[in-house]
Amino acid sequence: MKQIIIAVLICMSYANSFGQTKPYKVSFNGQGKKVQIIVQQASVSIQGVDGNEVTIEQTGENRKELPKEAEGLRLVTGGVVDNTGLGANAEVEGNLLKITIPKNRYTGILSIKVPKNLDLSVIESQNMNEHKIVISDIAGEIELKTNNSKAYLNDITGPLVAHTGYGKIFVTYSKLSQSSPSSINASGAIDITLPSDAKANLKVRNYYGDLFTDWDISATKKETKSVASSGAKTINGQGEISEVTSNTRAKIAARADCSDCDEKDIFKRDQYVYVSSTFSKADAFEGTINGGGVVIDLKSSNGNIYIRKKK
Repeated sequence: MKQIIIAVLICMSYANSFGQTKPYKVSFNGQGKKVQIIVQQASVSIQGVDGNEVTIEQTGENRKELPKEAEGLRLVTGGVVDNTGLGANAEVEGNLLKITIPKNRYTGILSIKVPKNLDLSVIESQNMNEHKIVISDIAGEIELKTNNSKAYLNDITGPLVAHTGYGKIFVTYSKLSQSSPSSINASGAIDITLPSDAKANLKVRNYYGDLFTDWDISATKKETKSVASSGAKTINGQGEISEVTSNTRAKIAARADCSDCDEKDIFKRDQYVYVSSTFSKADAFEGTINGGGVVIDLKSSNGNIYIRKKK
């Protein structure tokens, strides 16, 4: 019996050691430096921390073990060489640390820790499925672009520039920086929470959605437009509306890989172009909270906008 127990423990130890991956660490901090994370089809958690290191770890969730025959070899996915041992590539290019996370079966969910004062750029380059991107405790500037994934930004200070696709975006500010404006341009719902002492000028525009808030907002401008046309309209990356002729509509469909789609409902994911025969409502609202301050510009083409006061 004793020998059997020892044998089992040895097997468990071997299995665990084969499944474990060491964190990847690189020293990267300083004024003017930026971390850029390019994600294909994966979930990722990014957290700001004190210190001078960027750390990448696997959480173990949704992760498949490498084949035994691959031990000691590097994984190459879509031309991206895994130089971290975690299914990702990390390269320092001057003041930029570029982390690329290609689609593969072995990465699972990555946890990335970065010095909280650094600027951060997160780009979801290709994703047809719903994943989750979580960003927490970042004091630097944040740029975010998603396709289908939901985005959760917790305890940030801004400024924030975000362009999101179908997935919702949830943003909670720990404090609101007055250094530069923030903007969120989304296809789906926008849900932001601001601290009670936040000073901001709000600019809100939404199509096929409504604005909900528990703030006392002093309105400075409110405009409701009804737009109807036999031709299609597009919302470009700036939230502007422009005509689409029958010729260009076919080109948009081809570029969107959606030539068989109903031409009244074509969504070009990589440039956030939504095509519809009619925009029945376009609400524009501007107002201030706590006397006004930094500009927060919110635009949603197909979802509600929620502006909450932090309790």
